[in-house]
Amino acid sequence: MIIIEHDHLYLKKLITYLNSFCLNILGTYTSGKSGLQAILKKEPHVVLVDLDLPDMSGIELMKRVLNKGLNIEMIVLSNNEDENQLFSAFKYGAVGYILKNKTDPNEITSLIENVVNDCAFISPRMAKRILMTFREKHEINFVIKLTPREREILEYLCQGFAPKKISLMLNISYQTVRVHLKNIYKKLQVNSLVEALALCRKYKKNNLVE
Repeated sequence: MIIIEHDHLYLKKLITYLNSFCLNILGTYTSGKSGLQAILKKEPHVVLVDLDLPDMSGIELMKRVLNKGLNIEMIVLSNNEDENQLFSAFKYGAVGYILKNKTDPNEITSLIENVVNDCAFISPRMAKRILMTFREKHEINFVIKLTPREREILEYLCQGFAPKKISLMLNISYQTVRVHLKNIYKKLQVNSLVEALALCRKYKKNNLVE
């Protein structure tokens, strides 16, 4: 694991908690440039990355890692509650989004474990904001019809399972899951997984997803 965090006090507290659980920290960095160099050299399985780095944004760092084709689980650390930032983070490879000022560092160990086990994570406060945003933007004026397989995949996604994990659970190819996701996005009229999950929960609450 590599940690890229510019707040020295928060970084110190985080290291203390993670070390108490004997997690293997390959290095800690306070700038995007040094953190990116370490990622490319060490290729860790998990990276905790601050969005507000002094020399480049965490989003830009994730873009560069994504462009390199590295299979790394990126978990965002941020005080920013803007849902657009969250959407951008997930677009460029994040599998978790943690609000530093709302999450006890002691809880992060369990979140890391969930991510390693192919589960995504969004801080509950951010999840609530996303749902509120979609309540404002979408009018429920039609019945969405999903196939049984599409509903099954969407339900697993709502439970936090990643697409690759779902392909193994359903004994179908990852490419087949991606095709189903494309159809789900089209029917829900959304462009990303985060949008699909938020909208699905809204429709299910009103019994409009069949």
